[in-house]
Amino acid sequence: MGRVQISRNNLRVNIGAFALSVFLFASALLGGVAPSHAFLILDNMVFIGTKSGAAVFKIKNTGDEPEAYRLEWTQLRMKEKGGKEKVAQGETIPGVMAADSYMYVAPRRIMLMPGQVQHVRFMVRRTENMASGEYRSYIVFQPEEIPPTFNPEEATSNSVPAPGKAVAQISMLTGYRIPVFFLHGDTILDVSVKDAVLGRDKSGAPLLNFTFVREGTRSALGGLTVHCTTGDKEVKISSGEIRIFTELESRRYSYLLKNMPEDCVNITLDYLPQSLDPDYNGMAMRLAEIPAG
Repeated sequence: MGRVQISRNNLRVNIGAFALSVFLFASALLGGVAPSHAFLILDNMVFIGTKSGAAVFKIKNTGDEPEAYRLEWTQLRMKEKGGKEKVAQGETIPGVMAADSYMYVAPRRIMLMPGQVQHVRFMVRRTENMASGEYRSYIVFQPEEIPPTFNPEEATSNSVPAPGKAVAQISMLTGYRIPVFFLHGDTILDVSVKDAVLGRDKSGAPLLNFTFVREGTRSALGGLTVHCTTGDKEVKISSGEIRIFTELESRRYSYLLKNMPEDCVNITLDYLPQSLDPDYNGMAMRLAEIPAG
């Protein structure tokens, strides 16, 4: 079978010439937390490109009571069938370079009043001998118990408890966690789709199953949109988020096509990298076009 390679800068999309009948997120990035905490994360990751040295992340207290958090680093591994697992201290993940030792985060302790928005700043400390590629770690917002003597009028969102001041931790609470990426030097990403099959779910609705393949030195982070061609029109019938980190080469996806028109002729899959990807230009790239019948 032939393969057509479309090149744009250093992002290459490989389209296979499939002879088949036809040919996303979202991995959970947030850990659970006790219902008493009202915590709004205004983005789902931190991403710093090769031409930048810092990024700002926002969080908000949407509740009626003050909230306190401590920021900690951890390392997670993405599993092939979804979800993540914690990596043991000192363990390395093939294909992954940890970001935490190269980063400065401020503030490391946060006190949020009701309705308050807090900016958390991430800064990269690059070195001369760093290897080119993508670096990734996770930052955890670990809830802390606010001391009973807390006085809102004396607190500031960026303050750190003075030495000797106790800040008790609620040890059983699980914190929110988000991935933190930064790129260094030259990176490359190849994406393609294979093993696509159009079937039906238990209710009889069209179901598109396919494998999204990632190759190169950075994660595939973006969105995939499914369109249906009817006559001279393209109708959007499904969309989702694609996330395949550098420890994985591929992931299997299933898209339910509830809005698929009866007169659909072709199904197309378009991939759009996230906005801070080195090759993002606002235009989606077509990965595949397959007969719907």
